[in-house]
Amino acid sequence: MTVLDFKEIPEAHIASGLQDTFELFARDFLSFIGYKIVTDPDRGADGGADLIVQEKRTGVGGETVIRWLVSCKHKSHSGKSVSPTDETNIRDRVEAHGCDGFIGFYSTLPSTGLSANLEGLKGKLEYQVFDHKKIESQLVHSSRGLEICERYFPISIDAWKTNNPSPARIFAEAPSLICKVCSKELFDQDDHGVIQLWYKMSTKQENEKQHFEYVYWTCRGRCDDVLTQAIRGKRSDLIDGWEDISDVMMPTIFIKWVMSTMNEHRGGVTYSNEAFDNLKGFMLSVFPYVCRDLTEKEKEKVKNLGMIPAYMGGLGYES
Repeated sequence: MTVLDFKEIPEAHIASGLQDTFELFARDFLSFIGYKIVTDPDRGADGGADLIVQEKRTGVGGETVIRWLVSCKHKSHSGKSVSPTDETNIRDRVEAHGCDGFIGFYSTLPSTGLSANLEGLKGKLEYQVFDHKKIESQLVHSSRGLEICERYFPISIDAWKTNNPSPARIFAEAPSLICKVCSKELFDQDDHGVIQLWYKMSTKQENEKQHFEYVYWTCRGRCDDVLTQAIRGKRSDLIDGWEDISDVMMPTIFIKWVMSTMNEHRGGVTYSNEAFDNLKGFMLSVFPYVCRDLTEKEKEKVKNLGMIPAYMGGLGYES
């Protein structure tokens, strides 16, 4: 799925005062991935070079400096590919500017014809093409890259952050949930596992209050089964309830969970010291993931949960 909408960058051929934005973006991107900027973009005649960058290569024979002519073509607003007529006389332009190689920096893709022309230059000069997908893949996987995205693609990156939440930095240490059985970090897994809440079976006595004996979290599947069997093997008077940790990490579900726990506590529900400490630890670990907006997927899930009665674990009507 595409993250960055290159149409957020103004068109280059319209004199709006922002027509240089794509070239400035190219400069910042190439600097970010390690090139030294030799010639910055300007609005004068560029002679077929939007900017010139330099690369240093170190090998057993010493250090080699490669100069690259950069040609920027911003065609995302039309959706057209970059054609041979857009990139003419590539070799002549590279040599005229004293460069060793050619970089095509495009917000769409090179056409089949242009790709063939570039392929024909092999052995005569080096070339690279950064299309919109290659550019995006370099940017969205580092904090510095995201800073560049925020400058040039504020709408796209805001939507991406909403749907790819990271934990809020509110504690000195990173949040952690370690599986009770295999000791793996649950937050590092796509499926964050389940939390088990073990409470005493009712004896039907008058004024009897629910009592939670254990609160643990595990990977889903084998680890969940191993822990369940272990507890049932030593305590036949306990019943287990459970929740998907991924569900509890959703802001709407988390606050419902907190309110339910508080209401139960006021109603006389009790916890063993271990269970209560573990419950507090769980809530503290999950909370940094909760301090955020709902993702689009979570909004749909909350909507669906609203159609399920509360007594069945949903958010709907009470019965």
